[in-house]
Amino acid sequence: MPSFHCRQCGSCCRQPGYVYITENDAKLLAAGLRLDLYDFTDRFCEVLEKRHLVLKQYPDEKCIFLEGTRCAVYETRPAQCRDFPLRWDSKRRSEYCKGKVVP
Repeated sequence: MPSFHCRQCGSCCRQPGYVYITENDAKLLAAGLRLDLYDFTDRFCEVLEKRHLVLKQYPDEKCIFLEGTRCAVYETRPAQCRDFPLRWDSKRRSEYCKGKVVP
């Protein structure tokens, strides 16, 4: 199975688009931030199309948890973030991502 060598540049966290949050993601993130689930979702999430929980973004669309080039919640980051780019990818990844997929 391939692996990914991330250069931790934070470019993927500055791309437009949503980070979808599962119920498990929300529980892990809330625990990692020492918040109850309601406080976490109230402060850091929004509901998209009345049915999808997503992370809030800054006006320039960068992730709310990006601090410099580092993820402030890396250990409990959402599955969508953990799975990039091995389980899902984008057509533009080669334009912004300097990491390498290693067979």
